[in-house]
Amino acid sequence: MLNAIFDFNGTMFFDEAFQEKAWQQYMTEKLGRRITPEEFQTWIHGRNTGDTLEYFFDRPFTQQEADEEEEAEETIYRALCRQSPDYKLADGLVEFLDFLAAHKIPRTIATASCGNNVRFFFDTLGLDRWFDLDKVIYNDGTLPGKPAPDLYLKAAQRLGVAPETCVIFEDSGAGIESAQRAGAKKVVGIASMKKPAELETLGVDAVIGDYTDLGKLAKILEV
Repeated sequence: MLNAIFDFNGTMFFDEAFQEKAWQQYMTEKLGRRITPEEFQTWIHGRNTGDTLEYFFDRPFTQQEADEEEEAEETIYRALCRQSPDYKLADGLVEFLDFLAAHKIPRTIATASCGNNVRFFFDTLGLDRWFDLDKVIYNDGTLPGKPAPDLYLKAAQRLGVAPETCVIFEDSGAGIESAQRAGAKKVVGIASMKKPAELETLGVDAVIGDYTDLGKLAKILEV
């Protein structure tokens, strides 16, 4: 039986449209420009905000500057979430998380989101039903962002398990590379943003569209 580590954005909550709308509004206000689809894939989805800002502004950011700008953008994002009926966990995920809890499978989240967003997700989506907030790894400025493996290595450490015993659920190219570099036993690609064929070219071990097939997920976790 393997352990489970989840990315969040695009993996547990399919939020591509929310992210893109928030970033477009932020970047239009700050730089008066639009973000291209290629830039979203390469520099936003799955990436730490500090790396994103340095690319778009073409200069280094101090941690304090990055934190302030991230909060400005994420305030827009959280407002969009609150206003939308589509702000919910991915289809089948509640049942899958209940399955993990029933089988006492260790689990946590490792996300490029900031701490304020993680607390927002816990407060509004009831994540404390399945996860211990103290075991969640997020972007606090102390670790290199994905595609570096550090977030997933620390998540496994926080669970008290080896990365080689973990299944990591990811949706972005940077996140999949991060999971692979961390030495995960299996990487499951979530087809929320990329097509299954594209995820397969990235070397994932399995592809799912959502979490409704508990039988398939149980086999992946070797339950």
